[in-house]
Amino acid sequence: MSSDSLKLVKNHLEASMGDLGIRIYHRSISKLNISANPSRKELEALMAYIETMVVKLYGNDKSKAIIDDLRKELADFDKFFDKFFGSKIKDTMDHFFEMKGVPGEPEIEQISKYLISNGYEQNEKNLNKMLKQYSKEKIIRAFKWGIINNNIKSFLDSNPAYTQIDVEFFINQMKQNKFDVDDTDIKDKIEKERLFRKFNYMERRESEDEKISRQCTALFNSNNKINYEYIFSDKELVQLTMDFVSATVDQIRKERQ
Repeated sequence: MSSDSLKLVKNHLEASMGDLGIRIYHRSISKLNISANPSRKELEALMAYIETMVVKLYGNDKSKAIIDDLRKELADFDKFFDKFFGSKIKDTMDHFFEMKGVPGEPEIEQISKYLISNGYEQNEKNLNKMLKQYSKEKIIRAFKWGIINNNIKSFLDSNPAYTQIDVEFFINQMKQNKFDVDDTDIKDKIEKERLFRKFNYMERRESEDEKISRQCTALFNSNNKINYEYIFSDKELVQLTMDFVSATVDQIRKERQ
């Protein structure tokens, strides 16, 4: 938890008990040696100690109202905190991908330390696993998009004047090849590629997914490969990389014919 959780406890005790609440707060913090950014375990210990002191002063009924309201505030804050850092992880990783590319294991460890230093309560080893999983899922999506995109290009190469029946047949083939595709999405991608070829063929720009796919493919022959063990030890990613390279080579060969 962040230091904001302690502020919440202090403010609630002050609002409920006045100066006495402030004194109870400081005494509890000192007695239990609570850190500035307390863990969940520390916060639970603090709440138990405060509850004991409040019960002694006010009895069970009044103290129950004070403590129950405080626990509810902390629970609401906890939900917000988890939601905030859930988006924080995504934003931090997405920013790294955008600015520096695919993160290696040393970079993931640095990101973990950064998030923990900013109040994210999580074991560093577990957080590393979470970040690696997010990174792998992002790479998998990029490769799948790349393979689908190459298939769409091949489809248009073979069917420049395609019909709706051709499109339906193409989509069914994709599904038979175990691609989880949405019919409307594929139709939109086909139309965008068709219009691009017609009007902007010389201005094609590399998308984020294309950039990620290119970088991961290059890592296979990189001297820095050891820093990406979490990628190359994943069988699905390795197979997707091979499928992507094969689809890309086929597309390049067709374009040169």
